[in-house]
Amino acid sequence: MSRNLCLVGMMGVGKSTVAARVADRLGRRLADTDEEIRTWTGRSIPELFAAHGEAGFRELERRVVEELSMFHDLVIALGGGAVLRDDNVASLLLTGAIVHLDAPPEVLVERLTGDTDRPLLAGDLDEQVRATHAARDARYRQVSDATIDAARPHLEVAEDVIAWALHSGDVLTPSEHEQVMT
Repeated sequence: MSRNLCLVGMMGVGKSTVAARVADRLGRRLADTDEEIRTWTGRSIPELFAAHGEAGFRELERRVVEELSMFHDLVIALGGGAVLRDDNVASLLLTGAIVHLDAPPEVLVERLTGDTDRPLLAGDLDEQVRATHAARDARYRQVSDATIDAARPHLEVAEDVIAWALHSGDVLTPSEHEQVMT
């Protein structure tokens, strides 16, 4: 049994894509908190924000994080705001390691242009991304076991996550160690 690899970072940093690649490479199950919320509720994230506000959405997210934290050997793509709550961080750290994927605001704006599925980015995209990045960056760094530059292609970022996990000593199983070393 190994620790979960929990990926956190800003919207547009590539958490879902990188998590899928890491999970595939390690042969682990993938969990995406936003996808889990959509599955649980049958509603989109914008619909949930409209119906319940951010506080209601964050409570659903808390329940998903708590449930996922009961498992081992997962790669979890967390919603960007999941680690803003101390109870989520405590749950995640019981069975996992948190890896912060970081990219500068200008890269995030480029990646998010045209995306209409993110309620927290309503209004001026550049302004919203910069404000959110400024508000969250210190928290991401505070709660994370590692920070990885995610301004590069997702495949490179996934390999860096795996390399970090390999060298951390307690995140991968012996068979995963062997698998990534070949």
